[in-house]
Amino acid sequence: MDQLTFKFPFSKKFYEQDYFVSSNNFPAFKLIEDWPNWPGKWLNIFGEKGSGKTHLANILEKKIKKSKLVEANKIDNKTIEELHKLQCLIIDNFENNIEENLFYSILNHSKQLDNYLLINSIDPISNINFKLDDLKSRIESFLFIGIELPTDDILRVIIAKNLSDKQISINPKLTDYIINNVERSYEKMFKFLREVDELSLSTGKSININLIKKVLNQ
Repeated sequence: MDQLTFKFPFSKKFYEQDYFVSSNNFPAFKLIEDWPNWPGKWLNIFGEKGSGKTHLANILEKKIKKSKLVEANKIDNKTIEELHKLQCLIIDNFENNIEENLFYSILNHSKQLDNYLLINSIDPISNINFKLDDLKSRIESFLFIGIELPTDDILRVIIAKNLSDKQISINPKLTDYIINNVERSYEKMFKFLREVDELSLSTGKSININLIKKVLNQ
């Protein structure tokens, strides 16, 4: 069970379909970018909902010709049968929602085939109290990379980029007000910006403090 540390070498930038790379998510992005040169074959990226884990999964799926992205709750015995055709299996939204024997079988077959495996989850899968000892042992073979909560600077860029894509600009004071009043979460911020834009369009009003407060109070 390993955790890696990377030095973040550049300023904040957008990569791969506007995936925003910063010091918060650089280690995860760097591993996806560096495939197949991973320190190990199995990777667990963890972080809150909306932190960009699925975006990274999609980047990896496009990068690897023989790969498959599957929602954890859709994993079944057919997934095991397909493993021999794949270089990499990508499991998204894992919440201990794969039956343990099935999960162990997938890991065991992946190990035998020497292919790659990415699992996205909110918490590290090493924190789960699995009942099967063999499964616990397999989990120790993963690399664990976390995506941290966004900083104010990251949220400012997300707000600016989201609104500029719609040709909207707002006063920096409104941006600060949004940051101070929306839960510090990628998911919550994206949801808020979507709702603000929808309300602005439906009412024909520009984004101002009253409209922002109305969405916050919904």
